[in-house]
This record gives sequence, C-alpha cells and structure tokens, in this order.
Amino acid sequence: MTNPNRITQGEAIAGALISETSVTAEDIIVSDDVTVTDDVSVGDDLAVTGDTTTATVKVGSTGTVIKTIKSGTGAINLAEIAANSTGSGTITIAGAAAGDALIVNVPALTTGLAFAGSDITSGNTATLYFVNATGSAIDQAEATFNYTWIDLT
Repeated sequence: MTNPNRITQGEAIAGALISETSVTAEDIIVSDDVTVTDDVSVGDDLAVTGDTTTATVKVGSTGTVIKTIKSGTGAINLAEIAANSTGSGTITIAGAAAGDALIVNVPALTTGLAFAGSDITSGNTATLYFVNATGSAIDQAEATFNYTWIDLT
C-alpha cells in the first residue's frame, strides 16, 4: 500500500485495522477480518460475494449480530373474528426462528379490524395478530402481507 489513505483497486487486505479518517477504495479484496474504527461511507452499492453462510454484520461494538435480512410476502385467510375479540394467522418464513425480528407491512383491512403485531412463534412460522374493535364479527378476505425478516438467532 503506497498511500496509507488509499487502497488501490484489487489490493488485498488481511486482518487490517483501518483507523484513518478518510480511506477511499475501489474493489477491495478482504481475505480476513477487517476492523474499521471510524465512520464508513459507501457511495454506491455494497455487496458481499462468495461464501457468506457464516458472515455476520454488527453495527457498533455492542450491536446485535445480524445474520440475514430477507423480504417476502405471505397470504393469510383469517377465520372469522368475533365482535370485540382477537384473532391470528400464520405465514411461513423459511429459516425464521423465535427471537428473530420481523417487520410487517399491512394491506388494507376490513373497517374495524386492526393489525396488533407479529412474532416469530416457532421455526419457519410467523404469527400475525389482529383485533376486531367492532360490535360485529369480521370475516377478512385473504390478504397478502409484505415482510422483512431479520435473522438474529
């Protein structure tokens, strides 16, 4: 590395500790752990290629390790939910486990039916919870939910 503030295209780094306040790089090849002790800015797409089955990401020294982030959809045809009551439905998310995080985008629901939250309740299964806040039963038509699953376990 001729300039300590610049990593040149195709240059390999093994076990590097980068502590400069300004480091620029193009096509860095990382062959071992790299620790960055200052701000990192990515001006374009950041991609990890190769064997990523054991790769993890952690933001901050006390951050939670994130193994995978995946988005998808799942359809639920809820059973009728009685007046002033609750109900739930499940979707399958391959690889999800209790303790993982789930973000759900909810489609339009029947008036009076509210989304009350979600949880990964067992292996590969997410449960979505609903509240019927009306004085009449609600039979929600099948609906498709978009989700983002974050593998933390």
